[in-house]
Amino acid sequence: MGDGQDSSNEERISDAFAYIQPLIRAMTDAGLTVSWQMQASDYQSVARVMQRAGVEAMVDFAVETKASSRKSIRYATFFLRGGWLGLPPKSSKPVPKPSGTPHKPLHCGHPDCDPASRLRETEDDNGLRRVHPCPDCHPNSQKGHAA
Repeated sequence: MGDGQDSSNEERISDAFAYIQPLIRAMTDAGLTVSWQMQASDYQSVARVMQRAGVEAMVDFAVETKASSRKSIRYATFFLRGGWLGLPPKSSKPVPKPSGTPHKPLHCGHPDCDPASRLRETEDDNGLRRVHPCPDCHPNSQKGHAA
């Protein structure tokens, strides 16, 4: 099926320029306006990297590269030669949740449970009121049930 010029086992992607349009849009959306004028072999390389690593990884790499570069980057080939070719395959694992705030399960709906703090106010046998993490929905009181 190959034309004999590609020494690698990777197949040629037909109309590579059309194939990489989602990457071009994502780069522009991320504020990276660069020229996409390049050789046909470079379009093939970009398309293969996109197929292997994914648009998100390529855009993330480009954003980080531009932020740390002292030069003005004007051509997409800068990213191709500067690291896209070495990006690993996209992971088959789900993307982790942002680590800034812990995941809160849905509110349990208990009338004594505050939906914002997930704290319950209860009264003991002596009539004393006590506040404690809700055992059903407070993030630090998970009992191993699904949220």
